[in-house]
Amino acid sequence: MKLKLSALFVALVVTAVPAQADWLNAVKDGAGSMLKETKDSAKTAALNTSVRTALGLTEGTSTQAAIAEKLGEPASKTEKDGKTLWLYDVTALSASYPTLTELVKTQDAAQKSVQLSFNADVLAKLELINNAK
Repeated sequence: MKLKLSALFVALVVTAVPAQADWLNAVKDGAGSMLKETKDSAKTAALNTSVRTALGLTEGTSTQAAIAEKLGEPASKTEKDGKTLWLYDVTALSASYPTLTELVKTQDAAQKSVQLSFNADVLAKLELINNAK
């Protein structure tokens, strides 16, 4: 009986080890993916904050009239989900705001636009986005 229990225990342990290895690999892959997403999200948030600062805009305060006076007319204006969206080409803005070029140098500025989203007349969100291809 003792031999049978030992054999059963060994069989359970041997069959459980590959399952544990798979489980550990799944956990490791999931954690790695979450860390990459967090890092990318933090990098994007920091870049958006830097662009906002370089342009001298404040979410919740800057108005459409003040922004148009400061940056000129946007390359495009659209309405989406009840919000007004303005797009500015980063390359065009860089002529007046050289620090903007430095900020997006590693981000391939030629492929980026600054998107401003407004609630009513006030800037709700600024984000650097990829141009549509």
